[in-house]
Amino acid sequence: MNKKELAKQLLLEIEKIYPDASTELKNWKTPFQFLVCIILSAQTTDKQVNKVTKKLFGKYPDAKSLSIADIDDITNIVKSVNYFKTKAKHIIETAKLLQNNYNGVPPKDVVELQKLPGVGYKTANVFLNDLYRSNQGIAVDTHVVRVARTYGLTKNVNPTKIAHDLEKLYPKRDWYKVNVFFVLYGRYILKAKKRIEEKVVLKEEIVL
Repeated sequence: MNKKELAKQLLLEIEKIYPDASTELKNWKTPFQFLVCIILSAQTTDKQVNKVTKKLFGKYPDAKSLSIADIDDITNIVKSVNYFKTKAKHIIETAKLLQNNYNGVPPKDVVELQKLPGVGYKTANVFLNDLYRSNQGIAVDTHVVRVARTYGLTKNVNPTKIAHDLEKLYPKRDWYKVNVFFVLYGRYILKAKKRIEEKVVLKEEIVL
């Protein structure tokens, strides 16, 4: 099968494994809280983020309260996530910008979102696709990179370039699916260290 056919079939096969797939980030109730979760999750497991957000949102539930929070208090709350000092600074600065410019609610535009501290192409698209199925782009993290390269859907290593490669392979209506399904498949089956071989799909198409 050609690359587009393979891409389509791969997504269908993974969707069969995870028919009820959704984000594994917990403790959020609003778009603002979800954005904060995603910022904190960069190079950190969702499970680790979930351990800090219950306390964080219990004390600072919205952009207004977080925008005036003491940096030392935020740093202490999120200290168990990777790069916690930088992330503490970013979520406070993001809260200030959202409170001042967007009435405390994150915008629904991928370009506008990337103006916020700690929000790049991946974070913006995870936010938009998971919440709104916005399909303004495909979010690519380490799991998506591994799945896409393993099946020869891309030869690139740069996440943004891989995102654009995948965006050419999938119809726009399916862009929101790619991240959530590839992440779960890469996290639990096509693992970096040891694949769960009996659950790997389309083995004959693997190139790496």
